[in-house]
Amino acid sequence: MTFTTIAEAKRLTGFSYLGNVNHSSKHVKAYNYNEMVYTIYLAPSNLSGYQVCPGRTKECERMCLSESGHNQMDIHKNFINKSRIKKTQLFFENKEFFVRWVIEEIKSAKLKANKHGYRFSVRLNNTSDISPEDFYIIENGKKINLLEFFPNVQFYDYTKVPERIRLTMIYPNYDLTFSYTGRNMNTCMQMLNNNNIRVAMVFKKVPDQYMNLPVIDGDKYDMRYLDPKKCIVGLKFKKVRNKLESTNQFVIQ
Repeated sequence: MTFTTIAEAKRLTGFSYLGNVNHSSKHVKAYNYNEMVYTIYLAPSNLSGYQVCPGRTKECERMCLSESGHNQMDIHKNFINKSRIKKTQLFFENKEFFVRWVIEEIKSAKLKANKHGYRFSVRLNNTSDISPEDFYIIENGKKINLLEFFPNVQFYDYTKVPERIRLTMIYPNYDLTFSYTGRNMNTCMQMLNNNNIRVAMVFKKVPDQYMNLPVIDGDKYDMRYLDPKKCIVGLKFKKVRNKLESTNQFVIQ
């Protein structure tokens, strides 16, 4: 397939959209901070057949937020997972088509944000951990990724991949928060102490401090680039479809 217009892309794929703005219960909170956030949700490898989270562990995989929120309730018809699976397959099997569509959606969303006086940001990975450099198109024989295509747009992500930190040194419009997986505490401490990167951790009950570092409430909003660097982002344990208890190693007691 070759991308021409969003209307034609919808006709060809049957999708209403690839990404959306302030669409989930998590991101709708951005309105309280005068912000609109464009976000994309993909499906994990056990559903889509494609690896979207290379740093995953068994602990975080079992607690994956791809099975939380609205998707926790969509257990009979499974519309949400089916849509995410098809979108993930489209990304890996026809990337040029996918990314050109995303470009047009970001342009449209940014115009809407400007019109209504909102700040605007983009989170490409909500239920995935794909390098933003892999979201690219080919122009004149050269790869152009979305960070380069939109140098004046703020992008942010969470990641479990330590090497991804280098991108924050290359692209000033890209912000990263490192994630605790249940197994990588040493790496998390290195990120906090040596790389000046904030770290997100899931708690059964979010404390004010942890390991002598301040803990901010990460559930008030999602725009992590607004946070200080050397801190812990505390996220509350959230139920997922498989109804696992919060005793999983991924959740700090």
